[in-house]
Amino acid sequence: MWSVLLLVGASPLLAQEAVPVEETHRFHIPPAAFYTPELPTLNRAQYLSPAPHAVPPTSFSSNSDPWLGRDKMQHLAFSFLLTLGSQYVLVNKGARSEMQALPLSVSGTAAVGLAKELYDRHKPRGRFSTRDLIADGLGILLAVGLIVW
Repeated sequence: MWSVLLLVGASPLLAQEAVPVEETHRFHIPPAAFYTPELPTLNRAQYLSPAPHAVPPTSFSSNSDPWLGRDKMQHLAFSFLLTLGSQYVLVNKGARSEMQALPLSVSGTAAVGLAKELYDRHKPRGRFSTRDLIADGLGILLAVGLIVW
């Protein structure tokens, strides 16, 4: 039963002629139904060219990366807590002294912050933010001050 339905449904496809190899290498333009009345109809050159206002994903203004934004507070808090947490684990579970564990906690947290920024750089609209790294460093410094105090 299913095979009959599949053959009946596929019969228009089977009746089509083979497309020459040269025809398969042309650009594909969406059908006219794709365009809405509000949008202007584009010709082939306009459709295939990049938008004149396109901005590369790596460039951004300082307005899109504010110093006192929510993202910077998250970086500061995460770095602070990760440094304190790794210090606690290394001292209480790893049998290390406070001063032996401190460089490991600091370098581990700094590596996580740097890895996150390198990951952000490779996302589609991502960017490497030096300001995020500075917020990470400030969180690490606050944790070191608390540990040493």
